[in-house]
Amino acid sequence: MVTQKISTITPADFVRKFLQTAESNLDGVYETLGAQLQDPTVNPFAELPEANSEEEMSAAINKVKLLNESGLCPDHNLGTADEGKLLRTDWSTIEVGIECKMNSTAQDPFDETHDGDEFDAISRRKVLDRLLSELELIAQHQQRMFQYMVLFLGAFARILRADQSGIFVTDKFDYRGEDGLILAGLLRNLGRASPARRGFDTTATRVSPRSAEGKEMLRKGRDVGEDDHVKQMFSDSLDLHWPWWKLEVPDEMAINSAPAGPAAVAGKRDSHPGKTRSYLVGKPYFQASGVIGRFTRGYVALEVTDPRRPGQFVFLKDAWRVVSGGIEKEGVVLETLKENKVQFIPTVLCHGDITGQRSISQVHWPKYHKGCELKTHQHYRLVVKEVCKPLYQFKDNTELAFVMWCCLKAHPQAYKIGIIHCDISAGNILLYRTEDGRWKGMLNDWEMSKTRAQQELEGGQAGRVGTWQFLSVNALNCPTKKIVIEDELESFFQVLLYMAIRLLHHNIDDRDVPQFPRNYFDGYSACHDRIACGHLKSLVMTTGRIDWGVNKGQDGVSRTGRLKFISPPTDNARPLGQSGQVWSGSSTLQPVAKPHDCVTPSQQSEGNQEPSSSTSPTAPAPNYYHPLNYIFNMILSWFKAYYTLQYSGPEEPAVKRDVRPRATTAEVILINGLDSDDSDPDLDMDSEQSSSPVEDALRAAAIYREIRAALKKDAENLRSHKPILQLFKDALISPSWPVADRYPDRKPGKDGKPAGNRGPRLSTLVTRSKRPASAVDDLEPPSKPPKRIRRV
Repeated sequence: MVTQKISTITPADFVRKFLQTAESNLDGVYETLGAQLQDPTVNPFAELPEANSEEEMSAAINKVKLLNESGLCPDHNLGTADEGKLLRTDWSTIEVGIECKMNSTAQDPFDETHDGDEFDAISRRKVLDRLLSELELIAQHQQRMFQYMVLFLGAFARILRADQSGIFVTDKFDYRGEDGLILAGLLRNLGRASPARRGFDTTATRVSPRSAEGKEMLRKGRDVGEDDHVKQMFSDSLDLHWPWWKLEVPDEMAINSAPAGPAAVAGKRDSHPGKTRSYLVGKPYFQASGVIGRFTRGYVALEVTDPRRPGQFVFLKDAWRVVSGGIEKEGVVLETLKENKVQFIPTVLCHGDITGQRSISQVHWPKYHKGCELKTHQHYRLVVKEVCKPLYQFKDNTELAFVMWCCLKAHPQAYKIGIIHCDISAGNILLYRTEDGRWKGMLNDWEMSKTRAQQELEGGQAGRVGTWQFLSVNALNCPTKKIVIEDELESFFQVLLYMAIRLLHHNIDDRDVPQFPRNYFDGYSACHDRIACGHLKSLVMTTGRIDWGVNKGQDGVSRTGRLKFISPPTDNARPLGQSGQVWSGSSTLQPVAKPHDCVTPSQQSEGNQEPSSSTSPTAPAPNYYHPLNYIFNMILSWFKAYYTLQYSGPEEPAVKRDVRPRATTAEVILINGLDSDDSDPDLDMDSEQSSSPVEDALRAAAIYREIRAALKKDAENLRSHKPILQLFKDALISPSWPVADRYPDRKPGKDGKPAGNRGPRLSTLVTRSKRPASAVDDLEPPSKPPKRIRRV
């Protein structure tokens, strides 16, 4: 969590580490600070009047004489955001956030010297949430490397500095006293420093809609065709209430091809030194939430400098990548995949690190937290040719299955050359349209991928890698586990389940659907000093069945059942061959003579007995003959076998020749506390013994071997990609797919109820709600309770 990456330090240390050496020209801690003010004998905060409310404190700080006329920040206006006006604040112009609170203890989220009561804890948490929200909003609306914030707490204050690795906060100090010169020195130096020293990304230039470049963006966003999703996405990004930018991207593309094969990733590549390309962007199409981490943003961008693609739309990814010996730049990975002819992956156009933009909190962290390290984050940009749609915009169930098949096809091709993805999630499986107009799947976001050789060298992960909601049970239970094929295939299954639950017809009542994803995908369990897989996901994967139940739902009625996908009401299956016609363009999908039923009649009877969410009480019985049931049943049976073998005992139970004979009737009576006179003749085990104990044990061992052999046979289907690819292939050529089976989106809205046709847009994920799948860097389940702040 964010609170695990916040540290308090003394004001003097704060100045030495962040102001004196890194981002300012301060030459001392206290003595020189006073001399740097216009009037070194006056602390501009010394005469700040006592306030009776936060509004009065804000008004006092906003007085022009106090800050703006003191000469602290020439050419800058200083002020505070009033409570309740967050949405009306122009976050694109704020340089230093200032927050005012009255109670220096109960409202101080960083004070652990006073435990206080539950009310104080809630109050502190609210203040922390507000501070993090303001930091996040500033970061979202600007292009920043780091930022400062000032928190006034009655007669005291704290200064915060945040970058992608962590947050450092000063101890409380009396700003009316001598320590007030530190705050004045911060503001004074920031007012005179260059944009880079103030934390701004100098490779990003603000674009006005009235400028020539802004007018060109508006022109390119006009006249959107009905099927032109790329231009529509760009047009949607031209929000006049959001800042537009021209972003520079270094070009580190290889001049000479690197050798093909696994060694290519680790090999040295030639680059174009100093060469950059420029792109015009509007509002991000998606934007990761949170303050700390990769803070990934994605833009539909307009090329302005590449003569090969003048005025073309591309996709630009802006992120703070993790710097690690085992993680290569995503652009380098994509180059290697393309050189080895891996299908269904993005085509990289240019990429590179932004020079001089790397987090520094991790450098100072070990001094205050022995044995604990933060990740190093480097600002990085990547441009790819394809502008894709998110997976949730699939047209129908066959398109969903085909997109999954495409990505399942890409994964083994990458694995063959020694690269494993490590972050299969709903946000990283996309839809893209080929030049002939067909939609296919694309496996995106290879940022966290690793080589198998590197995995063997490390012996495991340094921590969880991936997206919580879609990680395998094993990966959730063991954060340092090496990711293997079984884990990745389980993540593919979780993505398919997530999309099918939200957007296809099934027998879970609409009113109950929002609760299932929360319990299944977001759930977690406490395990000693860490968190682990939630109970429901673990139960499903180990039992091989998705049972759902609601104990008095929104309507007060209890419902239970086993998940089954159904054909929409009054719908008929496609005629034989129509499914094949849909995907006839794929030469690898050929019909095979392997008939199958999606579910058996007995399985139909296991479905929900309540009226389904897709049928009325008078509608005919639901049709459970759906290819997705076939896919789900098979995959779940494989994982049930896989986890059963994992949790079972040794390969074969040892049979001891000195096995103790079975209990006599007298012993059974004694164990059960019965009187010998009350014994039942049927309990007499002394009269006959059909076999010896050794024979019984040998017979049990034989049965055990048979069961284990069957389980191994099922689990073997997860050792490679071939069985699951064949499974999807068989299903896709089936004539049993229903048509027009997409259902209104059941993803919960802000009110906790199904969003219905409101349908989530990725661009709305810039709020402080649940993290999108692709943005989780330091993995936490969204509902994990907060921990206490680290303190020096």
